[in-house]
This record gives sequence, C-alpha cells and structure tokens, in this order.
Amino acid sequence: MRFDFSPGAGDRLFFMKMRFLWAVALVSFSVAAWADGPQATPVDLKSIAVSLGAGTPAPTPAASRPAPPPVVPFEKLIPFLPAAPEGWTAEKPSGSVTDVEVFRLSTASRIYEKGDDQNAAVTTVTVLDAGGHQGYFDATTGGWKANSQTGDGYDKTVEIDGLPGFEHYSRTAQSGSLSVIVAKRFFVQIDVKNQEPAALREWLKKLDLKKLAELK
Repeated sequence: MRFDFSPGAGDRLFFMKMRFLWAVALVSFSVAAWADGPQATPVDLKSIAVSLGAGTPAPTPAASRPAPPPVVPFEKLIPFLPAAPEGWTAEKPSGSVTDVEVFRLSTASRIYEKGDDQNAAVTTVTVLDAGGHQGYFDATTGGWKANSQTGDGYDKTVEIDGLPGFEHYSRTAQSGSLSVIVAKRFFVQIDVKNQEPAALREWLKKLDLKKLAELK
C-alpha cells in the first residue's frame, strides 16, 4: 500500500467523517492526533447520537424522536471535489449517507496523490452536510477554541473569506488539516501529508465554496 497512514480507501472515508465528530466522541484525543491521521479505534456513531440528545442507549420509539434535518444527497456534493491538479492523480470520489437517529450525515470525499512512494504527497478533500443540526454544529466546533503554537507546529482558529474554521499543522509529520464551515451546515475539510502548511489553503481555493453555500 502506498498510504502508510490509513488502512484502505473505504476506511479512510469513514475516518474522515469521524474527525468531524471528535469533540463528542467520548475519547480523549488531542487536536494534533486526529489531524495527523486516522485513529486506531473507530468512533461509535451510536454513542455520538446519544450525546447529542438521542436519549439513553435503550431503543427509542421512532414516533417519539424528532426527524433529523434533511441533507443533500452525496451525489450533489461530489461535483465540489476538485479535479486532480497537473502532476497529481486522484482516486474515484466516494460518498455515503449515514443516519444516527438524531442527525444525518451526507459525505463526499476524494484522495489525491503526487509521487509513488511512502513519501508521496497526499491530500484528502471531504465535504460533509449535517443539515444544519445545531447540536452537531456546536459539538463539532467546540474544540476549535484550543489555540496553540510550538516549534513543531500550531493549532489555531481561522476565518477564511468570512468562513469560520480551524487549522492544524505538524512540521515533524509534514501533515495538517484545515476545516471550514459553509452556510452553517456544510463542513469542508482538507487533509495534507508530506506538504507544507500553505498547501492547506491552496487546496481549499480549488473548491467553489460560494456555490456550495447555495446548495439545497
């Protein structure tokens, strides 16, 4: 396998979604840990649903649960994933819709690579629609206030073209992550490996975020 930081294409997409949920995952992960790569233990989506108000772990009658906010089909998110830049190759885009009782997630993701060895530059672009679920929004952004800077890298709150977000970079690992919120419902995340920190924003510029904000 070329990718020494994740087990497989399907698993990579699953872990991309999990990163957005780290704040309510009931596991003590640091921001640097989740940004540098997938964790060894997948997060239980049912636990997250409970923490966001799904009730006790015991089954809840469907009739008594509020319907989760609607999300756009992942097929509508895939076109926002950029084409491979010159000199890069790209895997086929992946997408899915996941229901976890109190909220629904629609996700599209694509992996890009430049080079053919373990030091290849790799980028993953993920677009996720949570339907504007307020509990999900609050839980996901709760950890974005943790700003720090060391000789190895940084974690910082950012605002890009009016969009709130969070950025992490590790110089030792030469990897980082940039997340922004679009229209209070779409989460866009850029993950890079074996690239400089400037690559995070360069990749973000390849997405039409204004058009994404208008998506219904």
